[in-house]
Parts: sequence; C-alpha cells; structure tokens
Amino acid sequence: MKFKIRIFACAAAIVPWAALSSAGAQPRPATPAATAVRPLSLREATQRLQSHDPDEILEGVDALTRLGTAEAVAPLVSVIHNGLPDDLLDVVVAKLGIIGRPEAIDELSTLLHHRRPAVRLHAVTSLSQIRDERSRALVESGLRDSDSAVRAEAARALGRINARGSLQLLQRAFERNVPEAAESIGALGDAAAADRLLESVGHAPLSVLLPGFRRFLDRRDLADPIKLRIVEQLVSRSPTTQVKAFLQEWVRELPPADRSRSRARAELAIRQINDAPRPGAAR
Repeated sequence: MKFKIRIFACAAAIVPWAALSSAGAQPRPATPAATAVRPLSLREATQRLQSHDPDEILEGVDALTRLGTAEAVAPLVSVIHNGLPDDLLDVVVAKLGIIGRPEAIDELSTLLHHRRPAVRLHAVTSLSQIRDERSRALVESGLRDSDSAVRAEAARALGRINARGSLQLLQRAFERNVPEAAESIGALGDAAAADRLLESVGHAPLSVLLPGFRRFLDRRDLADPIKLRIVEQLVSRSPTTQVKAFLQEWVRELPPADRSRSRARAELAIRQINDAPRPGAAR
C-alpha cells in the first residue's frame, strides 16, 4: 500500500509541472515562408483591374507596377480606357511613370490633353521618367499648358532630365510667367544664360530668381569666373538682406577647402551688406 501511495504522489507532482511548462511555453515565431504573401502574377493582377472594388483595383495596379515589364503597361492602359474614378486615374497615370516603359508614351501623350489639370500634370511627370527620345518634346509641350501647375511641373521636369536642348524654351517660358523655369535654367544654362537671368534682378522677385542662381553656383561643370560674375552682379544689382542670406547659406555649404574667388567675393559681400533692408529693395 505504501508503495502505491508513493507512486501516486510522484505522478501528482509531475502533472502540475508539466501543465505549468505547457502553459508558460511561448508560441514559436512563424517562419518567413509561412507569412510571405505570394506576389500576383500578370494574369492575376490584370484580373484585379476588372473588379468593382477600388481596393482590388489598387492591388492589381500595385502588382503590375512591381512587375514593371512591358507586358504590365497594356492592362493599365486598358483600365484607363474603361474609365476610372478621378483618384484612381491619378494613381494609374503616376504608376506608368514609375514603371518607366516606353510602351506607355502614346497613352501618356494623349493624357496631356485630358480635361483635368491633375491628370496632365501626372502625365508630364511620368513622361519625364521614361528614357526615350520622344519624352523631351512631350514634356516641353507642358510649358504651353493652360494650367500654371502643369507649366511649372514641365519646367522642373526638363531640369530633372538634363534637357539642355530645351534651354531656349525654358528662357522664353520664364519670361512668359513660368517662374519655376529659373531653377532649370540654372541647372542647364551657360554663361550667357546666367547673364540673361541676371537681367531680371530688380524686375522679378528674388524669391523666384535665387533658386536659379543657386543651381548655377552649385554646379561643378561651371567655371569659377562665371560664378564670380553671378555673385558680383547679384550684390551690385540687389545688395539686400535677402541676397546676403542667400550668399551666407551658399558659403556655409561649400567645402572648407574651397578657395575660389567667387567664395571670397561672397564672403566680402556678406560683411558689407547691412542687415537692415534698404528702402525700395528688390523683393
């Protein structure tokens, strides 16, 4: 009897420990393979575009964008033709640029004439992301758009794609009230372009001009005498606190080893320009 009691006591002692051990055990983390979501195939993504659920359509659009192949463009063009709500259309047009395939150029060129400025703006941006000889001329056409935001994006886009052949168009656009062209002129222009932009000091707001001059000054391919002339002319034409602050920021971001004449002239101007704005100073 005593033997049986001892066996029972041992078993009773073991059970609680086993229960505690089981209760306190932490679940094993799921392996990446178990949690990974299988990407949609081209066919599955295309099928999502036929849904009436906007979330499913977006899922298909995103999947096609990740695929990024020439075959991914045609389904997106088709869904545009079938009709989309405004917000979805904006997304699809932007995604065509992210994909960056030349197969989208024909559709994007058509969208440059869309009734909504937002679509035209996205079309300009997307065209600038596609490396194709046709893209530049199509982006240039945005400079003539009736909407100021579209014109501004076209001007910026030409700078982003280093469209040096578009410099004269950008200069004309700037003179026809596309102020955003100034920065692209600074990114693309030569000494003559800098002089032409300097002629606007006193006639156009400095807030519009200074981004263009900053691009000129930051360029490594531009000789220091050209930068020196920009600094001298800016200070001569507009010795204002705004120009002083502009030069201070530029000098502050130059490498410490820079010993250029343009830097020295800027530092001199910083010391000479009074902090109090003069009456009638250029804006």
